[in-house]
Formats: sequence, C-alpha cells, structure tokens
Amino acid sequence: MEDTKTLLGKVNLSLKKNLGKAIIALLLVFLISTLLAPVAMIMVASGMVILSIFVMFLSAMVLFMLQISFAQMCGKMYRGDPCVLGNILDCFRDWRRCGGLGLAYGLSAVVICFVVVVVGMGVLFGFSSGNSNYFDSENALATLLSVFPVMIMICMAVFFFLVLLPTAFTHLVLMDNKDFTLVEAICENSRLLKGKRMSLLSFLLRAGGFWLLGAIVFMVAGFVLVSVMYQQLETATSLLTALHLASRICDMLYFICVYTTLIRLVTAVAAFYQAVRDEAAGLESPRQINHQGPVEENLSSTEGV
Repeated sequence: MEDTKTLLGKVNLSLKKNLGKAIIALLLVFLISTLLAPVAMIMVASGMVILSIFVMFLSAMVLFMLQISFAQMCGKMYRGDPCVLGNILDCFRDWRRCGGLGLAYGLSAVVICFVVVVVGMGVLFGFSSGNSNYFDSENALATLLSVFPVMIMICMAVFFFLVLLPTAFTHLVLMDNKDFTLVEAICENSRLLKGKRMSLLSFLLRAGGFWLLGAIVFMVAGFVLVSVMYQQLETATSLLTALHLASRICDMLYFICVYTTLIRLVTAVAAFYQAVRDEAAGLESPRQINHQGPVEENLSSTEGV
C-alpha cells in the first residue's frame, strides 16, 4: 500500500481539479436538507406528533442518502471518472441498497443524539442540585448555550467512531459492485478495513484534521459569544453589537471549515479505499490518478528489463 505522503498528494491533486464541483454539490446537499426540518416542525405545530416523528426519521434517511451520493461523487472525481451534479441523486436511483444504508445511519444518529442529550441534561440537573427552577433562569439559558456545542461534538464523535468509521468503505463498495446486496457490501467493507481502521483514522486526521480543529474552535467560540450576549444588559449597546458581529464572523469561518473538512475527508476515504483495494488486488499503485512522468515511466521500464 502506498505511503501516507503519496496518498495525501493525490487527495490534494484531486481537490485542486474538482474543488469547485465538490463545493457546489455539497451546497446542494445542505440546501435540500434545510428544507426537510421545517416540514417536521410544521407537523408538530399542527398537532401531528406521530407523523412528525416519522417525517423526522425519513428526513434523516434522505439527508444521509444525499451525503452518501456526495461521498460517491468525490470517489468518482478522485478516480477521474465522469461525474456531473446530477450524480447527487444516485442513491435515490439505487434506493433499495443506499436507502437501507441511509436509514441505518439516520436511526443511529437519532438514537445517539437522543442518548447524549438526555444524559447531558441529567448531568446539568445534577449540577443544579435537583432544583428544577434552575432551568427557568436566564443564567441556565446561558449555561445551556455554553454546553450545547459540547453536546454536538460528543454526538459527532460517538457517531463517527461507532458508525461511520466501521462502515467507511460501504458506500464505495456499493458503487463498485452493483450486484452486491447491502449486507454483502458491509461484509466486504469489513474485510477491506480489517486491521486498517487506525491507519485510516490517522490518514483522515492528516487529510482534514487542521480544518476539523478550526471548525471546532469557531463553533465553540460562536456559542460562547452568544452565551455572553445573553448575560449582558440591554443598555450595553456597543458591546452587544461587537459580540454579535464577532459571533457572525465565527459562524462564517465555522461553515468554511466544515465545508472544507467534509470534502477533504470523503476524498481521503476514497483515496484510502482505492489504495487498499489495489493492494488486495496485487497492484502497485492506484489506477485513478497517474503521477508518473515520462522519465519515471522509462526508469521503471528499464528496471523491469
């Protein structure tokens, strides 16, 4: 298998060629996903609680199907295969297999978030010495705002390590093997990942760790600024204006870091998958991006003689 430095170079080269298309595709995913949540909220407001819960799970499945399609697009762009923005709907064309994977991801995400939030609220209630009136004060609201980003990070970390990392190659296996069932794709994913999870994790941290750290820093900073704003008097106009501007800047930088992190991570997964697959097939180097120039090809052919 190729070394990390070579793979990182190929990831950077792929992004250099396809970053614009990847950004537009990810923007489409986010725009579609933002339309799903209000539907469930409207149903809750109308008293249709059971139906709203069903729509919430359906929305989570659709969101993950879009993200799976986006990850498959990045895999195609890394290989240099033909890829257009319409491929963002590929999972819906293969709804039997990808829908099942999206549903599994969606259910896992909802359960993990529910457990983390319930445990987090229990911890806060314990710190309040069991006084329920604590949650009615403005200080409690500021406290909740300050711990909210921590809960988000915990949810994301638990979901990544328990769900995403063990199934990192599944969407690519489905893309490459049209005759595989979802169960067979998961088994093939496990076979390819056997003994390589920590190597994949290390590679992902090198590929997108800097931007991920930036996203975490700006997310936490934004929520801290908002919590500080709630503690200020309404007469502190200048300070509130400055805090509001600073929080907006943090939000903008956060989304830039998140966008970059997601694109780099899914491309890195595609690069690692291709390297593992080529290694299993006995190939010397990935076939999708060729870095060898004429001189290197002549040298390798000479060595073969």
